[in-house]
Amino acid sequence: MDAALGLLLLAVYIVGIIGLAAGMTFGVIRIFPTERNPKRDEPEDRPAKSETPANGGTGQGSLFRRSKRGRR
Repeated sequence: MDAALGLLLLAVYIVGIIGLAAGMTFGVIRIFPTERNPKRDEPEDRPAKSETPANGGTGQGSLFRRSKRGRR
């Protein structure tokens, strides 16, 4: 009986610690929220005028854009 009570107390302790950590994380996120879409002053990835086919360029690189996620 003593072993079963010890295991139950250990389980309650573990659940309590995880609950405390989750509660603190939730509180910090509510107090200090981050901006989901930070504003950046970078121009969009567009080919230069000399590279477009209309201006006599080859237009290389205009088919595939760089990922916006990889920019910094």
